[in-house]
Amino acid sequence: GILCHNKIDQNYFKGLFPEKKTELMQSLMIEDTIKDAKYIPKKDKIIIGGNLTRWYGGIDSYLVAKETSFPIIAPSMGRKQKNEDKHFDITHLPAQNWKNWIYSLASFKIGIHLMPTYAAGTFAMNCGYLGIPCIGYKSLDTQNKIHTELTIEPGDIGNAKSLIKKLINDPEFYKKQSQNAQLRYSKHFSETAFKKSIKNIFS
Repeated sequence: GILCHNKIDQNYFKGLFPEKKTELMQSLMIEDTIKDAKYIPKKDKIIIGGNLTRWYGGIDSYLVAKETSFPIIAPSMGRKQKNEDKHFDITHLPAQNWKNWIYSLASFKIGIHLMPTYAAGTFAMNCGYLGIPCIGYKSLDTQNKIHTELTIEPGDIGNAKSLIKKLINDPEFYKKQSQNAQLRYSKHFSETAFKKSIKNIFS
């Protein structure tokens, strides 16, 4: 059989191998060592979910973040370009292990991850656990299910700009997106939900 992270991947592999059993195996984060991270106060700053390469879609995310006056921060990923911090007003977090990353992420008010690559979707999932509204493309199940109202069609930068302005200027909208993100994370991507999903696949 074949296990996939996203519905779009499942459809692809079903087409390639119609004789195989193809199932969704959702992404998972182990919460044991980070449970108090969700209580860290949010500050007026934006995290974009990758560097300025096509793989991460960092340029798209950066252009949307520039619609605000908030500081823009990015993680230092393996594809980070040499001159990113020289030519763009982006502050880079140092490379760090996963636990430290979650504690660093927890203090951000908004996440933007306009990544065209279909992968595990952990950025949107991490944001959901922490109650950080995240704007992203609809290709990833974590984005679709956790940040439903902030999910856009690939390349729809205009809509992304409208959404980030609404998150900043409409406190009730922001509060609702933050609360819904945590509720939907618990429903779809918690350890309990993962165990149930795996049990259904192999039953």
